[in-house]
Amino acid sequence: MIAQRLLFFGAMLSALILAAACASTTTDMQHPAASATGKAAESVLSCFGVLPVQVSLADDVLLSADEEKNLTAGATVVDAILHEVLSNNSKARFLEAEQVIGLQSPEAVVKLAASREVAHNIGCNAILETSLSRYVEREGGPYGVQQPAAVTLSYRLYEVDKGTVLCHGRFEEEQQALMDNLFSIGKAGRRGMGWLTAEELARDGLTSKLRECTHLTK
Repeated sequence: MIAQRLLFFGAMLSALILAAACASTTTDMQHPAASATGKAAESVLSCFGVLPVQVSLADDVLLSADEEKNLTAGATVVDAILHEVLSNNSKARFLEAEQVIGLQSPEAVVKLAASREVAHNIGCNAILETSLSRYVEREGGPYGVQQPAAVTLSYRLYEVDKGTVLCHGRFEEEQQALMDNLFSIGKAGRRGMGWLTAEELARDGLTSKLRECTHLTK
């Protein structure tokens, strides 16, 4: 008798599990859009405005006249690299300094109203900001230095209607000798064994970071 009851309850449990599975499958088939909701919510990038590279420093950072001059010159160099990296991107729209007066600032807060106006003026729905906060040139040659190159830069791509950050990245490096940092072996294979200039270091860092953003590689 006990065995018969166990078999009966086992059969009932199997039937309930099968019915639940069928109901779940039916629900998914009746509402196919439910699984696609996440994709539908993703921002569709029509094109993006590329702001000129700006110098960005924390309020408590004080630079000497030479350091400030080097950083300003570095922003010009990184801006040229940015144009180079994105030159084949059909969605990139490069903006001149006079087109973005009042929009760029060292602040981290996105100025949505101004950004939206600038982006819509060029028919886009996103803005790419790039900032440079450190740019130290190499002192010495490719096989021996007194001062290695150092670069710190960051970028942010955001959709202007809602202010949604689509992707962002930061690159910060002061080049080290291979024997001082064995983790740089992989980089050495890509860059070569010599000491890089600040421009070469910035190009490598900016390129690698932008490639991490799928919105910029489509």
